[in-house]
Amino acid sequence: MKYLLYCIVQQDLDGPPPEPGMCVVAAHGLAAVVSRVEETSAAPSVSSLVAYERVVEATHARQAVIPLRYGCLMESESAIIRLLEEHRQEYEALLGRLRGMTEMGIRVLCPARPGFLPGSPLSPGAAYLASLRNRYSSGNSFAPEEAQLADQIAGLLSGCCTEQRREISPADQGRLVSLYFLTPKTDVERFRNRARQICPPGGMKLLLSGPWPPYNFAASPG
Repeated sequence: MKYLLYCIVQQDLDGPPPEPGMCVVAAHGLAAVVSRVEETSAAPSVSSLVAYERVVEATHARQAVIPLRYGCLMESESAIIRLLEEHRQEYEALLGRLRGMTEMGIRVLCPARPGFLPGSPLSPGAAYLASLRNRYSSGNSFAPEEAQLADQIAGLLSGCCTEQRREISPADQGRLVSLYFLTPKTDVERFRNRARQICPPGGMKLLLSGPWPPYNFAASPG
């Protein structure tokens, strides 16, 4: 048997009991929410992932958490205690930063750009722009118009969050701009109201999500 870690929290002996099937390993003023599991090489089922997320979300609803991605396994309670000891200062600083905070997300689907007709002659200027499009669409860099859109959205929401993260990824119908915002729990409704004012350019689709445990902020700022 091994221990599956869900999240790190501040040690609170008077707090509510963990979720059914969970236990808490506490040391050095910190605690890890864990469950005992059989080690397996099989991919986790959807139901296992959903159950995992529910535990983290339930804990996050009660207190500040450092949420961990699924799959963090430890050999023993003593190994968990060593983890808490070795990373004590880092975890305490993170919990202080995340206390009272939650994560909100905005995703914008940018449609694929239409290509040029085969055999169509390109002027030098058009050829240069085409090379830029190919370069930006093939990697993880933001194209200028994508970065401008992300900046505009972040600016509109700047009064409702303390930090933000952004990433770009390919999608079936184009490119997906993902923006994550560390938001005070007390400002969630204000964030939503601001987000409803966003008018993405024609052809783009916008999705608002959250509040979530702050997975994208569970590391020290670089």
